[in-house]
Amino acid sequence: MEWVREMVEKLNNAQHGEAGQIMRFYSNLTGKSVATLYRIAHQHGYIKQRKKRSDKGILKSGVSEYQLHYISTLLQTTARQVKGVIMTVEKALEIAIDNGIFQPGQISVSRLQDLLRERGLNKEALDAASPSINMRSEHPNQVHIFDASICIQYYLKKGKGLAILDERDFREKKPQNFAKIKHRLIRMVLVDHFSGALFVKYYLAAGESSAITYDFLCTAWRGLGLEKFPFRGVPKFLLMDAGSANIAKSILAMLKALEIEIPKNMPHNPRRQGAAEVAQNIVERCFECTLHLEPAYEISELNEWVQDWLVAFNGTKVFTRHKMTRIQCWLQIQPDQLRELPSQKVMQELFAYPLVERTVQQDNSISFKSDFYSLKHVPGIRPKLKVHVRRRPYLKSEIAVIFEEKEYLVQPVEILPGGFRADAALIGQEYKSQPENATQKARKINENLAFGEDRKKGDLPFGGTLIVHGHQADKVKAIPIPKIGSPLELKHEMVSQQISITEFFKKLKAAIGPIKPDLNKALRAEFGTSIEVSTAEEVIAAISAGESWRKPIDLDRQAL
Repeated sequence: MEWVREMVEKLNNAQHGEAGQIMRFYSNLTGKSVATLYRIAHQHGYIKQRKKRSDKGILKSGVSEYQLHYISTLLQTTARQVKGVIMTVEKALEIAIDNGIFQPGQISVSRLQDLLRERGLNKEALDAASPSINMRSEHPNQVHIFDASICIQYYLKKGKGLAILDERDFREKKPQNFAKIKHRLIRMVLVDHFSGALFVKYYLAAGESSAITYDFLCTAWRGLGLEKFPFRGVPKFLLMDAGSANIAKSILAMLKALEIEIPKNMPHNPRRQGAAEVAQNIVERCFECTLHLEPAYEISELNEWVQDWLVAFNGTKVFTRHKMTRIQCWLQIQPDQLRELPSQKVMQELFAYPLVERTVQQDNSISFKSDFYSLKHVPGIRPKLKVHVRRRPYLKSEIAVIFEEKEYLVQPVEILPGGFRADAALIGQEYKSQPENATQKARKINENLAFGEDRKKGDLPFGGTLIVHGHQADKVKAIPIPKIGSPLELKHEMVSQQISITEFFKKLKAAIGPIKPDLNKALRAEFGTSIEVSTAEEVIAAISAGESWRKPIDLDRQAL
C-alpha cells in the first residue's frame, strides 16, 4: 500500500515531536487508530528514534561503564597465566583513584564488587575458560590424537617393583627429591578421534625424546597383530602438543613423508587434545590404580599388562557417544581408509634420512633407488646443482624433489628393453632438446650483446671496437728515481748493439717490399735470431741496390 510506505518514510525522517502530528493525519485519512497505525508502521520498517539521555553511560551510583571496565582491565592485565586474577578490587580502586579515574569516596569497595559481578567483569568471569567448540571426524583413522605424560605417581624402584611416590616428599617445594629418580615411567597414549580406541605404551627414560615418539607411533600404527585388537593404520591428521620431542625435524619429516597433516594449534590450547587428556585419566583410574596391588618389576612386564587391559577395555566398554565398544566402531573403517604402515626398513630410512641430497646430472636428471627422474620441468634447474629428495611411501615410485625451498613431485623415467630410457631420442627419427635453463638464456643474451643477431665467422666481439692494448702503461704514474747511478764505462769495441731478426725483416720489408722465401731462408741461416745494427743497415743497403749482401771472405785473415 502506497500510503503505508509514505507514512513510514515520513516517520523515519520526522524531527523530535513531529511523529504525533503525522499519525493524526493518517488516522483521519484511513479511519484507523493511532495505536493501529504505529503497529502497521513498525511492521513495515519504522524504527522509533529515542532522544539520547544526557546521563547515558552513567549508572545510578554515579559510576560510568568506562570506570567499571577500567577496574576490570586492571584485574585482567595483572592476572597470572595459571592462577588467574590475583589483584583485589580494593587495590584496583586505589590505583584508579590515584590516576584520577575515580574520585575519592565516589563508591565503596563492596558496591564496586556488586557492579562488576552484575556485568560479568569480576574475577570469576575473567577466570572462566573461553567457550569451546565441538570437533568431529568422518571415519576411523582419519584423526589420531597423541599425548605423552610423565607418571609422577609411579616409578620402577630397583628390586622393589613399581613404587608409588609419596606426595608429601615429591612436590613443588621439594624439587631435590625428583632429582633422585633417574628414570621415570613415561606414558604414551594415542586415541582414534572417531571411535575413541586407545593405544598405550610405557617407556622408562629420563624424559621424552624423538626416538621414543618414533617408536611409539610406529608401534601404534603397525598394531599388535591381535585378533581381538585389530586397531592399526596411519591417520590423515595427527593432533599433538608442541613438545620438543614432537616437533623434532626427524619426526616432522617422517610425518610429512607419510602424508600426515598436523593442523595448526593456538598456543597454550590443551583442550584441542581433550580426548588424549581424557584417555590419560582413563588409564590412570582404570589401569594404573591397581598397580600397587600387583606391582610390575620390569618395563616389559608393565607393557604386557597394559596390552592385555587395552584388549579388554576397547572390546567391552561401551562409548557413550556412539553407543558401541571402541573396537566395534573402529571396525567400520573402509579399505580405502585403512593405510597400512610401510615396512620397518622404509620407516627407519624415513626417520634416519628424511632428506637425501642428489646432484643434477648433465641431462637434468637425478638417480634415486636405482631409478632415474627427469627434472627438466623444474624452474631454474641445471646440471651440477644440488637438490634434496624425500621419499613418499604412499605415492609408490613417485618422489618429492625439493629445490630452492619448493617441493616438486616427480615420476620415474620408464626403462625400455635394452636398458634405454623412454625419454631418450630415437636415432634417425627424433631430435630432442632440453628446455633452456637460466644459464643458457644468459649465454644467448651475452652472445647477442657481443655479436648482434647476425654473427659471421671471424667477427670480433663488440665489432672490434674495444680498446684493450697499447694504453696500459699510461695508467702508471711516473716514478722519480731518488739517486743517479754511476755509469759503467766500457771500451768501444765491447759494445755491440743487436736487434732481433724479426725487427730486421720489418726494416727490410719497409725498404724493398715483400721478402722472397729464398731470401728469408738465406738471411736466417746467415744471422740466426739476431743481427748487429750496423750489419743490418749494410745488408739492407746492398739488397736495395741489387748487390750481393754477403761479406767478401778475407783470404789473408783466413790463411792466418
